[in-house]
Amino acid sequence: MARFDTDWLTKHQPPQGAWTWEGTFADYLIKVQQTPSIADLAHARIYRMIMSHGVEKLEGQEVPRYKFFSQDIFGIDDTINEIVEYFSAAARGMDIRRRILLMMGSPGTGKSTITAILKKGLEEYSRTDEGALYAISFCPQQEEPLHLLPEAARREFMQETGVTIEGDLCPYCQWMIDHEYQGRLQEVPVKRVLISESRRIGIGTFAPSDSKVQDISELVGSMDLSTISRYGSESDPRAYRFDGAFNAANRGIMEFIEMLKAQPDFLHGLLTLAQERKIKVGRFGLFDADEAIIAHTNENEFERFVSNKAYEALHNRVLLIKVPYNLTVSQEIRTYQKMMNLGGQKLGKHIAPNTLKVAAMFGVGTRLARDAKFSIKEKLTLYDGKELPDVQQREINRVRELARKQGEGFQGISPRHILDALSYAMASDKEPCVTPTAMLRAIRESFEQHITQVKNQDLLEALKATHELYDEAAKNEIQRAFVDSFQDAAQLLYDNYLEHAEARIMHSTVKDPVTGEEVEPNEKILQDLEKALGISDAAATAFRQEMVNKAGAMARRGQSLSWDSHPKMKEAIEKKLFADVANLVKVTTSTKVLNDQQKNRVMEVKRRLIDDMGYCEHCAQELLDYVGYLLTK
Repeated sequence: MARFDTDWLTKHQPPQGAWTWEGTFADYLIKVQQTPSIADLAHARIYRMIMSHGVEKLEGQEVPRYKFFSQDIFGIDDTINEIVEYFSAAARGMDIRRRILLMMGSPGTGKSTITAILKKGLEEYSRTDEGALYAISFCPQQEEPLHLLPEAARREFMQETGVTIEGDLCPYCQWMIDHEYQGRLQEVPVKRVLISESRRIGIGTFAPSDSKVQDISELVGSMDLSTISRYGSESDPRAYRFDGAFNAANRGIMEFIEMLKAQPDFLHGLLTLAQERKIKVGRFGLFDADEAIIAHTNENEFERFVSNKAYEALHNRVLLIKVPYNLTVSQEIRTYQKMMNLGGQKLGKHIAPNTLKVAAMFGVGTRLARDAKFSIKEKLTLYDGKELPDVQQREINRVRELARKQGEGFQGISPRHILDALSYAMASDKEPCVTPTAMLRAIRESFEQHITQVKNQDLLEALKATHELYDEAAKNEIQRAFVDSFQDAAQLLYDNYLEHAEARIMHSTVKDPVTGEEVEPNEKILQDLEKALGISDAAATAFRQEMVNKAGAMARRGQSLSWDSHPKMKEAIEKKLFADVANLVKVTTSTKVLNDQQKNRVMEVKRRLIDDMGYCEHCAQELLDYVGYLLTK
């Protein structure tokens, strides 16, 4: 075990002076002229931070994926795109920056996580050269040094550098300039600051609590009564503590947790901050603040807020971002993996393949709207990017759009509930590992343990769809394990199909692999795969042409076409290979007394399940037993 001593601590500390800089206002002006972006306003800085991580444009998706969020938020790319578009517009100085970004959604949809990612990201960004932030050294709310510039000088400086200067000095800084520096602006000290939520620098957080003990000072600071005798007046800014959440958030992010539960006085202060970008405290006039306001709430609170005419002024200052649950099984699995910290946490039990997938299918299934066109089972498949025969993409898009309007994704089971069920399954002493069937039992038992608005009938329907999809997956797992060198066999079958399809289209011949003679293409080879997929004779020629054209296009780019690159062909090949071994699977998984050959076959299948497919001895045997049961039903 490694020893963590002073040498280890020294090695992992940042280089001396890596994040420190101190100088005068004159020095800072030179820095701004060299790198104007260091004087960005809060929204522009946040947008630059997001974009610095890069953007992905995935094939078949209209909405880009922002890498800044992609390792922590899964399956709600549309929502993330709306948030980034808000910061993009605000960064350009548009009036939208005077809006409160209000995220509304059910518990567990990721509202708090999105805000936490932005706050943590801004902390880390301020520690980079690109994200360096500077402030007047003695300012209690890390004020932008360019506020020191007189109005006449500002216009010339902005024209020269292209920076935007908004706002004037806070009361404390103005007193210091008037009394300590007596107008010697060039000597005012400036330093680099690091954004830190724990130290209340650049990030402010406020959560409503008991109205009897909470007052507005938590937002705007308060008078330090112990200093009145020293300074002689409550109007002296030195007697005021600029330590409210609004003050702390200057130059960064103000998070307002459960905003709509706050008292009216708090919301009025928030309204002034959002619209005027100013703070009003005590005996001082309004003074400037530069911060992005991010709030979140649930649907019930939002509906009450909208219906309350007393808040009409605030209605127009809110930009609503609806945050739904994820509706994609593969992304839901990533959510669970992140929540469980599979990469670094010792779980104590092996989790069998398909266990998290089963949990994800149920969780997503509870969130899907009921549709006359598609069942829950079909939606779980289609929404995850997989195809169904005779279903076109535009039909899927139409159904999704209609379901979105009906509120799909805003009701259902939270990922936290699923993780609770998984925790119970892991804590059970009945089995040495957590299997999909154990997960299904834990989910069923959890129905009575969680408070949810989802109807019991809908829970059972989602569970039934999950069971059916897992039954298919379990049979496929065993069938794959029974096929020697499945990938090689599948690729050979595909290459053979393409060769005969091209020969049929071109009216040419193929070489017999045994005799080497040129022979006519084998129609049976083509029809076996096409019938497995349900392609009619009338549609066969067009399908063959499609396959050959795609293979030709890949070849021209110097690439080879894999058997599983085309969803329809992949399904046909799997059906063909699985059909060839179906009887063998049924015999060896359902027969209690096996001969030596069958025993050896089963042992080889278990070896593949364990060595190649991630199963342990227990869950491999359970899978064999379960599939044997399914095939004899």
